[in-house]
Amino acid sequence: MKMRVTAVVPVHNEEKTINNVLEVLTSSYRINEVIVINGGSTDGTSKIIKKFKVKIINLKHPNGKGDAVRIGTKNIKSKILLFFDADLIGLKKEHIDKLLEPVVNEGAAMVIGLRDKGNFIGDMIMPYFPLTGGERAILTKVFMEIRKCPLIEGWGLESVMNDYCKKKKLKVIKIKLDGMNHIGLQTKKYGLMAFLKEIHDVVLTKIKLLGIKYD
Repeated sequence: MKMRVTAVVPVHNEEKTINNVLEVLTSSYRINEVIVINGGSTDGTSKIIKKFKVKIINLKHPNGKGDAVRIGTKNIKSKILLFFDADLIGLKKEHIDKLLEPVVNEGAAMVIGLRDKGNFIGDMIMPYFPLTGGERAILTKVFMEIRKCPLIEGWGLESVMNDYCKKKKLKVIKIKLDGMNHIGLQTKKYGLMAFLKEIHDVVLTKIKLLGIKYD
């Protein structure tokens, strides 16, 4: 029996890349529903996402990626959730298949996609760095527990997902998404201070997670 899949895409000022991302997601036979959470975009993003057959949630008071995802997944009925960042370059349908297969056929609770850095050294060391990439597949029943944690707000979402699965001893698989990367670090999009704030928030979340116990 085919498992129902929902793809969730938080967006904020991603007019350069969101069109291709949504073209791929909405044309995949593996995905039953696409939810786009628009966190107050002020460029052409809002106009672009209206062209697609997706569920759009416009946030009046955006409070970061984690909070946007919590709001967007409130009433999910699908068995599997897919998460994609909106600034991806080179996303293809086969990447969706690679993310889903370990959940559907290998008993994985979560699959983390490793972006293609385009060079040997970058690809070699990536799996050993903090896994904060936004491209993931996860069982909905697992994520519904994760979303209860207040530490997912800001830049904490992926760190909490990693921490929950580790502490619950759930099967997590990492896969390489060949040919897919994203626009770049915050230094390219919002400036050095935004990048430093992201690093600060991720580190702070990891420290706070040391004392977290899940039911």
